[in-house]
Amino acid sequence: MDISAQGALPHLDTLMKDFERYDVTQHALELDTYGFTVVPPEKLGVDDAFVERLRNALISTAERRHGVEIGDPSTAGIDEKVVGRNAWRLLFEDDAFVEASLNPVGLSLIRFLLGQSAVLSGNLWIIKPRTESYLKLHSDAPGITLGAGTIAHVVNASWLCTDYNDVDDGPTVLVPGSFRFGRKPLPHESEPLDTPFPVVPLQGKAGSLAIWHGGTWHGSVPRKRDGLRVTYVQNWMRSYMKQIHHWDDAPAELIKRHPELPHILGLDSMYPWREQPDPDRTFVLQSIDPYA
Repeated sequence: MDISAQGALPHLDTLMKDFERYDVTQHALELDTYGFTVVPPEKLGVDDAFVERLRNALISTAERRHGVEIGDPSTAGIDEKVVGRNAWRLLFEDDAFVEASLNPVGLSLIRFLLGQSAVLSGNLWIIKPRTESYLKLHSDAPGITLGAGTIAHVVNASWLCTDYNDVDDGPTVLVPGSFRFGRKPLPHESEPLDTPFPVVPLQGKAGSLAIWHGGTWHGSVPRKRDGLRVTYVQNWMRSYMKQIHHWDDAPAELIKRHPELPHILGLDSMYPWREQPDPDRTFVLQSIDPYA
């Protein structure tokens, strides 16, 4: 029996058909059970040329904003305190960022967690050199109150622009299933190298997309290799939440080329409004259908 063909839950039915078409059902299952997944580039429909373009867009934007020369990330060294600043709001800097945000395979999995009305809240680069520093385990949903359940309000979708081979690359590490705790880590639980919970390092070749539930605990470990770990990070939210960035200055020609862009930027959302709002059935549906 093909349940998705019955039309009972149209917003979910569409996603289920997408999973079959893109061969990512296993990744949807991992999101639902472990709280994270890594989709390889061949399933995302991207090639080496796109990955290089996305990586170069991150490097060139960082160079331009900071007035530094980074060069080849496989051999470069850079002060992480420099490139760690002014790293946000990249979308309009390069077409590669728009294309990555509109990848249909990635969107299908993001919408599985956040609904069809998911909006891009913010984006940034992470450019990580060899370092002894690390990031403590945390949740990407710090404003979500206790008792809100395990439904995803926030999703992280990070494009790996360099290889994540093993722990020496200084990757993101995650606690499988931790989104079910419905809270952030307590102080004695937050050290990624000394936590009472099992920690799994992200692994994937350049061009992969790592996606995780905003409630999944994650951090990072020190990078022990020369060169840079380069990542394009996207923060997605349900449409009733307050986004990190305003996108209402989206260039008209960009919207003309990418008709779906206003939807993922929340420009067609019912709120906020200046005059009498036009009732939006989809917005109301979100209170009864988590996939709307």
